[in-house]
Parts: sequence; C-alpha cells; structure tokens
Amino acid sequence: MAKLFLIALTVAHSWYTGYHDPVTGYECCDAKKDCGIIAPRFVEPLPGGGFNVRTGSKSRYFIPKNRVIESEDSQYHICLSPPFSYIRCFFAPRTEASRERSALDHFE
Repeated sequence: MAKLFLIALTVAHSWYTGYHDPVTGYECCDAKKDCGIIAPRFVEPLPGGGFNVRTGSKSRYFIPKNRVIESEDSQYHICLSPPFSYIRCFFAPRTEASRERSALDHFE
C-alpha cells in the first residue's frame, strides 16, 4: 500500500516539471519536490485576477495575475523556495488571469 502511495505522489508531482514562473523565469519545481497542493482556505482570489496566499500563521503573499499559472488538475498548488521564504510558482484552477496568460502564450 505504501509503495502505491509513493507512486501516486510521484505521478501527481511530475506535471510541475518544465513549468517556469512567467515573470521571474524561475523553474517551479526541482529535485527537492518543493511543490504541493494548497487548500483553498489559504487562498483568497482578488478582483483583477491576483491572489493573496497564506503559507503560515503570519506569512501572506500577494500573487499578481501575471504570475498565476493554470493548474492541470483544478486545484491550487504552490512551489516554495528553500528555506521556504518565498513563492517560486503559484498554480490556480482556470481563472480569468490564467486564461489571459494562456491566450498570450499562444501569440509569443
């Protein structure tokens, strides 16, 4: 059973590979497996397509819409940079911001 769980975790994590923050260019995920699902209760969608994201009791980050990447599974995901002091990538379910970003990518 534990082996099956590890395989599922690896497959679920593999889709982050190859994504980069649209603004900073940072690779979202590395060998440390620093990406994961974040519960919707920690994510506050804002007017205009940005998000406020809480990663701890006092840590709150603003993610502008031009840094939002559309998730492949309709959940929120976050990639943190060690020592987990800043967000490398943020994935959100299909939103106005990510639809806009996807449309722009087709013209580049």
